[in-house]
Amino acid sequence: MLTQEKIDQAAALLTQARIENKVIDCIPENIRPNSLAEAYAVQDQFIKMLSLPIGGWFGACTNETIQSMLGLYEPYYARLLSDYIFNSPAVVESCNFPPIALEVEYGFKLNKDLPHRSVIYTREEIEDSVESVHPTIEVVAAHLKNWTEQDVYSVIADNGTDGALIVGDGVTEWQTIDMKISPVALSINGSILRTGSGVKVMGDPMECLVWLANAIRQNYQGLKKGHIHNTGTVTDIYWAKPGDKAVAEFTGLGSVELEIV
Repeated sequence: MLTQEKIDQAAALLTQARIENKVIDCIPENIRPNSLAEAYAVQDQFIKMLSLPIGGWFGACTNETIQSMLGLYEPYYARLLSDYIFNSPAVVESCNFPPIALEVEYGFKLNKDLPHRSVIYTREEIEDSVESVHPTIEVVAAHLKNWTEQDVYSVIADNGTDGALIVGDGVTEWQTIDMKISPVALSINGSILRTGSGVKVMGDPMECLVWLANAIRQNYQGLKKGHIHNTGTVTDIYWAKPGDKAVAEFTGLGSVELEIV
């Protein structure tokens, strides 16, 4: 079991890696989290040490392929940092991030806060709180070497391997879109390389948002109005390289664009 001192040491290591934009081999075994509770404790302290504003939350490991890759058959949560949330079309410099993978996700903005409370939020309450739904591309940029081969608790401690989030224009009449079956396609340099739909995200991205709201309400202040909250990739990940121009098309929702230079 990690002591507070070891939690602080692990968080400091991740903070240094983030500030210096470097990739570390791993979290040393003597300070490495070995449970979800320890992973979240390190993540919390890591975010506190970074001292960057929060722009939302995301649910991850919501896709069966990602679950199998990481060996965790339930979702986890992490923060989206305001300084790394960009409107589409966006350009990011590869030198500012470790090796980049792209994930194509539904993002949700709320018309009200969903604060901390003891009673669970129902799906009806969550749906009533959604102001707009957005097409997004997540830039996954872990500061752990070969993150897909790391233990999942280290991945969670590293704020879930967050990098940046590119957000497309939202749709307020989102109720007309069946996110479970509406096709989504990721094109790279004009060629479609990944396809999927929301059914890959816990069966329905809205179900993931319900899970996220209830996970965050327990130990934190809850999801905030105006923030962006993401629900995990609807396609397999794509390992990007400089020069790539990515466009994710969401049927009925629109598109989001990213160029990596």
